[in-house]
Amino acid sequence: MRGEGADYRSDLWALGVVLYEAASGRLPFDGRTGFEISSAIMREMPKPLGPPVPPGLWAIIQRCLSKESMQRYQRAGEVQAALEAVQSAVNVSPAPAPEVSVPRTTMLHGVQHIHVKKGDFLLLVGTTKGAFLLRSNQQRTRWEVGGPYFHGHAVYSMAYDGRGGQHRIWASTQNYWGTLLRSSDDFGKSWTNPQEAPIRFPPDTGVSLKNIWQISLGPPNEPDVLYCGVEPAALFETRDAGDTWSLVRGLFDHPHRPRWVPGNGGLALHTIVLDPTNGQRMYVAISAGGVYRTNDGGQTWSAQNRGIRVMFMPGKYPEFGQCVHKIAMHPDQPQRLFLQNHWGLYRSDDCAENWIDVANGVPSDFGFAMVMHPRNPDCVYIVPVESDEFRCTCDGRLRVYRTRNAGASWEPLMRGLPQKRAYETILRDAMTADSLDPVGIYFGTRNGQIFGSRDEGKTWQKILEGLPAVVCIRTAFVQDASGSSAITSSKTSSTSSGSRTASKASPSISSRAKSLKSKSRETNSRGTDSRGTRR
Repeated sequence: MRGEGADYRSDLWALGVVLYEAASGRLPFDGRTGFEISSAIMREMPKPLGPPVPPGLWAIIQRCLSKESMQRYQRAGEVQAALEAVQSAVNVSPAPAPEVSVPRTTMLHGVQHIHVKKGDFLLLVGTTKGAFLLRSNQQRTRWEVGGPYFHGHAVYSMAYDGRGGQHRIWASTQNYWGTLLRSSDDFGKSWTNPQEAPIRFPPDTGVSLKNIWQISLGPPNEPDVLYCGVEPAALFETRDAGDTWSLVRGLFDHPHRPRWVPGNGGLALHTIVLDPTNGQRMYVAISAGGVYRTNDGGQTWSAQNRGIRVMFMPGKYPEFGQCVHKIAMHPDQPQRLFLQNHWGLYRSDDCAENWIDVANGVPSDFGFAMVMHPRNPDCVYIVPVESDEFRCTCDGRLRVYRTRNAGASWEPLMRGLPQKRAYETILRDAMTADSLDPVGIYFGTRNGQIFGSRDEGKTWQKILEGLPAVVCIRTAFVQDASGSSAITSSKTSSTSSGSRTASKASPSISSRAKSLKSKSRETNSRGTDSRGTRR
């Protein structure tokens, strides 16, 4: 006897047959007898549907008719959301002008939206089954919830871009059919719906995109520049606000790359940190490759892992191969960085040339999340977990640890957080800080809870529960919801894009040599490979 889930997936398979017949006027599988039809169902793929059937509808039908039940949609709501996306793309997308590529726009119906006005505060929440937007005022006591957006998709990265007076939300979406980068300029009511992946590896690389782990803004004076860290580990940049993306070849062609080893979550470039005083300098963290730095706008990169130990290799201090979980920088002291390793807490005071251990008084130096206080360069927040084998909060107590002396000592912050049977996991991008006064700290758990503090961690409140596993949180303060004036965004310091960049800073990584630009503009192959959610 089949279980309820199996029956439901069979119903969705039958729905695929109905959709196929409605779209084409014929059945997906042929046969003169019941035996022949059954044999075709088991062994053959349905005949492809070309124009006038939209490619998006054909993709939905294919997934419904997949031979493997786990590859089909799991809920009718997922099919409904996918069909609405296809329908709205056809209905509202502007017709492209000749020789001009215009991204299609998807209006999301049947989704609760937030109503944003001047002075509102936002939380952008990415989960393994979609994105959510939370709105409050500056008191941050009551919350309006919008979503889920991209129903059933894993959203590992989000960002809020207020440069140039815009109010754009970026999100990466990953499902069985691949990974796409999308954006919304109206707080989630509509999203770009690219017909092919904007971020793609060039054909000569021999690899395809699996996930986008990080979306990072460029300097404030370059509003069209953004960066994305992806899996397999690589860095992409855009200089035209996301219309086209280029692979940063200096890092991808590094001689160390063939010897990087995937971590538990894959081989991912998950953290991007820009030096706000030097537009030529950038840091990235790769799991498991370590910290790499460029001082020349991305043309060359060096491993910066001196002093970081590796517990799972014979040599404890190799040049590279460290499983770095997060790095963070404060814009007021860009020469100083903090690092959460796979076993280890570190600080560097010389632009990552050397690292010293600062795990002083924490219950475990294993963890993922690391967030800087926006105004105090000596203040850092982390959430230790017990070990790599038991990746839950130590002793079943949910505690955030804070240092206010650059790692000389750490103190637990627990008032308002559960202290019994709270076996929670907070992932590397599921923690953030705002820029209000007093500063707010927020984090989400793999159990779908969001906690927040409005007093820099002294006390905590549960903001929301019942979500899918939370993998990403970002914050934003809306100065003008109409977009007619500047809007500020507050992100975790670990992905700082140089919000205080000096006006005379040298050019950013996007200004590197013309030869490198021409190479990175090669025609890309579409990356559609994806894996299940893992971290």
